Amino acid sequence: MRLGSLRRKLAVLFGVICSLMALSPLMLWNTAQRARITDDVERSLELQMQDVQVAELRGANERVEFPAWYVSIVADSAFQDSRSLSDPIAGLPLDRWLKESEGSPSFREVQLDTDERYVGYVVPKYADEGWITVVSTADRDDRLDDLRLRTILLAVGIVVASVGLGWYVAGLALNPARQAVRDQQGFLADAAHEMRTPLAVILASGSQALAKPRSSEEYVRSLSEIRSAAERASAGVNEMLDLVRFESGQAIPRLAPLRLDLLAEEVASSIRPESGEVVAHPADPVVVDADMALLRQALDNLVRNAIRRAEHVEIVAAVVDRQAVVDVLDNGPGFDPQILPRVFERYQRGDRRGDAGMGLAIVKAIVTAHGGIIEASNRPEGGARLRITMPLSRNLPG
Repeated sequence: MRLGSLRRKLAVLFGVICSLMALSPLMLWNTAQRARITDDVERSLELQMQDVQVAELRGANERVEFPAWYVSIVADSAFQDSRSLSDPIAGLPLDRWLKESEGSPSFREVQLDTDERYVGYVVPKYADEGWITVVSTADRDDRLDDLRLRTILLAVGIVVASVGLGWYVAGLALNPARQAVRDQQGFLADAAHEMRTPLAVILASGSQALAKPRSSEEYVRSLSEIRSAAERASAGVNEMLDLVRFESGQAIPRLAPLRLDLLAEEVASSIRPESGEVVAHPADPVVVDADMALLRQALDNLVRNAIRRAEHVEIVAAVVDRQAVVDVLDNGPGFDPQILPRVFERYQRGDRRGDAGMGLAIVKAIVTAHGGIIEASNRPEGGARLRITMPLSRNLPG
C-alpha cells in the first residue's frame, strides 16, 4: 500500500475542494471592491458636475479651481464658446460624447494616443449643448491594479494553505492505516523471531535422528526435543497473537478478584532454575481485579527474564499509596543505561547479554490492559528492579 501517494492525492483533492469554496467568496469580494472603486470615481464626477452647474447658475466668471475639466459645448465648436474651469485636454472627444449621450446623463471613457485614460460625465443641456466633467483614471487604475495583485496573492495563499491543510488532514486520516501496516509488519517480524529458534531445533533434531539408525532411546530423545521446540513455537505464536490483540484493543481481560501476594508465591515456587533461587516473601493480602492467566504470564516472564541474569530473584507484593505493587528484584548486572528508557519496546534487551526477545513488551501490554503501569530501574545496591503498579480491587470493603 503506497500511503505516501495516497496522501498526496488526498491533499490535492482536499486543496481543490477547499480552494473552490474559498475562492468563490474571494471573487465576490473582488467584484464588490472593483465596483466600489468605479463608483467612487463616478460619484466624484457627479459631485464636481453639481459644483460646475451651481457655479454657472451663479454666473461665476472668474477662474475657479476644480479637480476636473468643465466645458459648455455650443453647436459643433467645442471650445469656441466654452467656459473652462481648467485647461481642457487635447484629444478628448467631448462633442462626440455629448452626441452619444442622446439627451441622458452618462459616463464615457477614452484612451488617448499618449496611453492616458480619462473618464467623463456628460450632462446634456440642449440638443448641442451640455456640461462635461473629466478626470484621469490613473488613480482608479492604480487602485484596481493593487486590488488585482492582492486578489492574486490571496488566491495563491488560499490554494497553498488549502493544500497544506489537506496534507496535514490526510496525514491524520491515514494514521490508523499506517499504524495497521506497522502492526502487521511488527507481527510478522515478531512471529518470525519467535519461530526462528524452535524451527532450528526441530530441523536439527530431525536431521540428527534421520542421519543414521538410532536406538529407541535416541529416537525418544530427538522426538522430545522436537516436541519441546514445537511447544515453544506454539507458545511464542500465541504470545504474539495476544500482544497484537492487546495493542489493538481487541482483547479485554476477564477481571476477577485476585490475591496478588499469593500469585507471587505461586510463580516463585513454579520456577526451578538450574542455578540461583527465586523467593517470594510472605505479605499481607493484596487484592486486585485481574485476569489470573494473563497476569501470571506477565509475572512469570519478568521472573524468568531476571533469573537468566542473576543468582537471586525476589518477588515482593505490597500496598503502596493505596495501589497494588509487585516488585521483581534481582542481583544481576542491571539494565544498560542507554537501553533502559526503551526496555519495554520490541526487540530491546535489558542488557547486552542474552537473546533479543519480546518478553517485556508482552508484559507491558498485559499490564496496560489491566489499567496498570510497569517501570524498570537499576537498584542503587546493584541489580534491576521491575515494578508493576495496579489499582486495588473495587470489591474491597471500605
